[in-house]
Amino acid sequence: MTQAITRVAVIGGAGYLGSTLCAHLLKLGYEVSSIDTHWFGDDALKNLRAHPGFSSEQVDALHPDEVLPLLKGCQAVIWVAGLVGDPACSLDAGLTYGCNYRSTVTIAGICKWLGIRRFVFASSCSVYGRSDDLTHLTEESATNPLSFYAQDKLVCEKALRSMADDSFNPTILRLATLFGWSNRMRFDLVVNVLTARACKGETLEICGGGQRRPFLHVKDAARAFASVLSTDLPLVANNIFNVGADMNNHRILDIAEFVCSEIPSARVNVVPNMTDMRDYDVDFSKIAQALDYKTEFSVPQGIAEIRERMSEANGINIADSLYINEKMTRQLISKMGTNGYRAPSPVSGLVGSAA
Repeated sequence: MTQAITRVAVIGGAGYLGSTLCAHLLKLGYEVSSIDTHWFGDDALKNLRAHPGFSSEQVDALHPDEVLPLLKGCQAVIWVAGLVGDPACSLDAGLTYGCNYRSTVTIAGICKWLGIRRFVFASSCSVYGRSDDLTHLTEESATNPLSFYAQDKLVCEKALRSMADDSFNPTILRLATLFGWSNRMRFDLVVNVLTARACKGETLEICGGGQRRPFLHVKDAARAFASVLSTDLPLVANNIFNVGADMNNHRILDIAEFVCSEIPSARVNVVPNMTDMRDYDVDFSKIAQALDYKTEFSVPQGIAEIRERMSEANGINIADSLYINEKMTRQLISKMGTNGYRAPSPVSGLVGSAA
């Protein structure tokens, strides 16, 4: 019999996706605990603080003695933390290893030790890297990670799945490239930044543009995690799902055209040399059939949303490090010193062989 889920811990709950996810889960009636380092602050959670079912803790996921008590009483843990994006993850291998792989298996080990069976991990469709044909890539397709970030996600997936048994049931969600407005906004995602720059009257620089990419609204991403929680465990245990929609598979040039349609004053400069080699088209039929999951937002709808919110957020500095993962990561590395990040050793026995 599947255990009823009433309380969920969101690791990375103050982030771009995490804050949206926390709000969505609360609306569905779950008790939600956010566990986050608050490197980007916690203002994204300010509207949730008065909710009786919500709690927030500023804790580094690599400190098991601090994390373990916070997970007691949870029936599910969702991982949406760590360094995100190719530029941020390529800055310091030690930092990325500690924040991503090491943190993931540490938290997963704690869950397994506590008997928390449900662990939902945010991976990325970037693990597919590049496909030289027009084939829809399924969860069974070969992976071809082209960046440290994508390699890191793939290694995390394999580590989690190797830990799976009757007492621990991870689910891997390979998310399409996110877009849309969040209380902890990001302007380093292609749809978001192109729309924001157009709103600011800046010329949109497109390198190549023919690269294919799947896109996913941040609210639709939150709904995917909720769908996993509400699905019988045998259907999602130790399973991988691509998360997105066929209608949101687009070329980068398509995104620029959508922005120009919404903001006619936008100017585009296409640089023929393609610096981003990622190019893939993804199939999302598995999650649609298995979980009856459907997205609600198209890319043009997301662009219209961002334009409206930009007009409300008068004077917002889209180049501020608060909105750009790479810039914030550089600042963190600078504060840590030239030796980079050295993660503390996890408590013996919690992480298990996957570490």
